[in-house]
Amino acid sequence: MDNVQEQVNTLAKALRLQVIEALVKIDRVKYGAPKIDGEELFFTVKSIDALPCCTAQLRRLFEDTHDYHNDIGMYPHAATIGDLEYCCRHRTIGYSSSQHVPNSWLPKKQDADLRTLPAFRQLANIYRPLIAAGKRILPPVDRKAVENEADTIINELATNLIGG
Repeated sequence: MDNVQEQVNTLAKALRLQVIEALVKIDRVKYGAPKIDGEELFFTVKSIDALPCCTAQLRRLFEDTHDYHNDIGMYPHAATIGDLEYCCRHRTIGYSSSQHVPNSWLPKKQDADLRTLPAFRQLANIYRPLIAAGKRILPPVDRKAVENEADTIINELATNLIGG
């Protein structure tokens, strides 16, 4: 099962990056921005990946950014990293779209185009036997976050034991 969890972790991360890349390309084509490729695309995807918006809500974040452009009377243009970050922190999406929402690492059913990405199909192949066996699908686990939380709890207990 640990091997399956590692596969899910790897594929969930790959899926998120593929979703971001697809949304950036779609957004740039829709708003007539110059084509982005190579190193600039890599850094754009990494910057958007750092935003605290779950994968399922990424498309909505782009839409909210364009709503923001309209709200402030700005000429419609492709979303920038700054715009996305601002909207993630101060607009509709906010922090309510964290990865704690069930299945938030998967694109929504309405996003059929994103559900055709290679990592999604590979995740479906892993989940299919689990679902057939009546088991729940495994969410990705951020091992570093789990280790940090465990260290925090251990440090807190040690402080309480020494101090108390």
